[in-house]
Amino acid sequence: MTRTILVGTGLATVLTLSAAAPAALADSPSPSVPAQKAQPDLAKRAARLCKRVPKVQERVTRLTARFSGDVNTRGSVLWLQAKADQARPKDAALADIIDGRAKIRQSRLATLKLRAEQLPKVATWCKAHGE
Repeated sequence: MTRTILVGTGLATVLTLSAAAPAALADSPSPSVPAQKAQPDLAKRAARLCKRVPKVQERVTRLTARFSGDVNTRGSVLWLQAKADQARPKDAALADIIDGRAKIRQSRLATLKLRAEQLPKVATWCKAHGE
């Protein structure tokens, strides 16, 4: 049995379905199932990760030292709080902005300390896997 259906807007599109069409459609993969993507080689990804570990350790150490420095260390949390205290009598809005930056830096310091704890584990894993 052949059935013709007209579908479209403006231009008519003709679809012809035959008795064999449902069987052919049943064999085709479902459109909701994504095609298999080629997975990148995990060994290459691990090598890239292990290559970055020394630089990341250096950066974490440098930033931790800077953020946890004293009032005279430019960029430290205490330095920003001192700047906010200086700006407060002149411009309260600016002081609030600087306080916000100090709070962000304080939370970032906690993140950096967590990374500093995790990086030796990554370095150990890299050595164990020959990277």
